[in-house]
Amino acid sequence: MPQLSGLKLGIIALLVVGAIFSGIFAFGPGRSVDEQPETGLKPRLDFAAVFPDAASRNVIHALEGANPEAAETLRRELAFAQRDGTDQSDLSNILLQALFAQLGEQAIYVQRAETEDLDAIVSGFITGADQLAAAQSDWCAGPTLAGFLTENDDELVPSLLAKFPYGSPQYAWAMGWMTIVLNRAEKAQNFPYRHGRPTGRDEYILQQEGRALASSQWALALQIAGFANAEGQSYQAMQDAISAIDVCELGLAIEMVSERLPEDVRGRIWADLMPEIMVGNTPYALARVQDYFFIG
Repeated sequence: MPQLSGLKLGIIALLVVGAIFSGIFAFGPGRSVDEQPETGLKPRLDFAAVFPDAASRNVIHALEGANPEAAETLRRELAFAQRDGTDQSDLSNILLQALFAQLGEQAIYVQRAETEDLDAIVSGFITGADQLAAAQSDWCAGPTLAGFLTENDDELVPSLLAKFPYGSPQYAWAMGWMTIVLNRAEKAQNFPYRHGRPTGRDEYILQQEGRALASSQWALALQIAGFANAEGQSYQAMQDAISAIDVCELGLAIEMVSERLPEDVRGRIWADLMPEIMVGNTPYALARVQDYFFIG
């Protein structure tokens, strides 16, 4: 029976909370600079010359603020790749990998972000779900995500990267969303905010909103319940459950529930859940979603 790797489990956990492009968030940067052959050459790269578009420049600027060391590592890796004749597509893949690796790096700071900053991260992500739903993208279809589970990790990374070709609308969205994440993480580094753990009252309020969602969108509620119940069962059961979910509809529904919560409740819930999603803590994310919505 196929086994679910950590990368694939990361896809599943993020899918539950509406993270449509989840698989790409779980893997780390490409070749480290330490793995480059020692030539004595230390090229200095002009980011703007490699990525002339505003979306790329903005996100690189955000990376320089949130993690200057990672930005410098990226600069050196791109310089070596460019010297070796790497084309624009592969250069943008290096950028994407470096950026999405920052989700795990910045998770601890996102936990200390103010509610308005957590809201901005959620809203920026859901903008992508809304655009995909409007375009009737196959990303919204559960079978698309389920299909990724059949691939090994070496196949999964390039197939997901291929969904974000340089210059495409989805590439621009990814750059814009990661700019939000990095800017808000940098703010939290400088001005941390302590939310505290979610309380019993918080969970009760969220459960009430979850019931309202189930009443108005019962088909979606059944899909979520089916997914939650499949966790820990067979590989085929998990694939079947994922295939039944409209991922974009799920993401939009989660935003709707989130917006209905009082600001302090919303802050504690997202400060609890979002960092665990970002680092791929699948068991915790699933357990909390089940707690919050009485799924099971």
